[in-house]
Amino acid sequence: MMTKALEGIKILEIGDQLTQYAGKLLADMGAEVIKVEPPEGVNSRRIGPFYRDQPNENQSLYFWHYNTSKKSITLDLNTDDGKQSLFRILPNVDVILEDYRPGQMKEWGLDYAALAARFPKLIYCSITPFGQNGPWKDYQSSDLIQLALGGIMAVTGYDDIPDAPPVAPTGGQSAHLAGYFAAMGVVSALLNRELSEEEGQYLDIAVHDCVTVSTEMSIPYWVYQQTHVIRQTGRHALPNRSVRWNLKCKDGKYMLCLNTYITEKRWRALVEWLLSHGMEEDLGDERFIEDSYRAPRMSHVCDVLTRFCLQHDSEYIFHKAQSIGLPWAPVRAPEEMLEDEHLREDRQVFVSVEHPELNETFIYPGAPYIFHETPWEIQGRPPLLGEHNKEL
Repeated sequence: MMTKALEGIKILEIGDQLTQYAGKLLADMGAEVIKVEPPEGVNSRRIGPFYRDQPNENQSLYFWHYNTSKKSITLDLNTDDGKQSLFRILPNVDVILEDYRPGQMKEWGLDYAALAARFPKLIYCSITPFGQNGPWKDYQSSDLIQLALGGIMAVTGYDDIPDAPPVAPTGGQSAHLAGYFAAMGVVSALLNRELSEEEGQYLDIAVHDCVTVSTEMSIPYWVYQQTHVIRQTGRHALPNRSVRWNLKCKDGKYMLCLNTYITEKRWRALVEWLLSHGMEEDLGDERFIEDSYRAPRMSHVCDVLTRFCLQHDSEYIFHKAQSIGLPWAPVRAPEEMLEDEHLREDRQVFVSVEHPELNETFIYPGAPYIFHETPWEIQGRPPLLGEHNKEL
């Protein structure tokens, strides 16, 4: 049996919504992740939707998604008994993940300085909205606040709706970004500890930092050109307006027709394709081969492609465009991902996870990356509240 990437690594996740994704990523890579919950359970256990619409601390689908492969113990860290129970586990722990407000862990005597003195190999990762220091460290936060303050919201929206406001992406994007950075930071710290034979270290991760460095091109445009970018419908925010890319197809779905990176070979292949359907109009004019001629006329090119897409189904356009080297793709709804043969069969992105307590098996999102030597795997369904109290 092949060894998993983080096999033998033990992690205490003393947190909830800011630590849960990092904890999941590390657990699914083989680490033993023990989620330390208050006696009533973490708040995410009370976030719906719920299995069969029955609110229950063990039936939150939201909690299920973010907590596969983990164990759960319940401890009241406000009490001496709770803290002493935690200290009995700590000698074998490699990593602590926590997301309490700055200062809370110190009040409990569980901050990095206190623990590192006793456990010098410990890697300690704190995830907070604005970091452990600075004038904002105690500010309240939410996903919406982070996307607004971090710049992502300012560059997301529509240019074809008069006076359209900024739009915030959904799905807890800021927490996901922080989770990815935290997981990468923990793995890097583990490698450093192993390769250099040095002690552990402290990782201070602010969600605000993670969002701010993930705003694509808006910051570089301002730094180098003092130019603001413009929100554009379904396209990159740029200082100048680009032509629309999302075109409606015969079956009512939309196709992302990315008309950049067009070489002479790709342009000729596109025109030949349109010609085979008698829909090339004037794009067969040899002057369109030159970017200097085509670029100022891209709105017209887009009009021709709009008429073409309206006559054909999205799947046909997608596969034919890709076959001639065009970076086009259909805009799919989430439920359509489950039927995608490339994801389902070739990449096995969706996996079955048993819930023996319910006598049912459910489909979960699977590996975000494939390790051929150290396989990724959901090792078990999310834990019931306090399920591993006796074991640990």
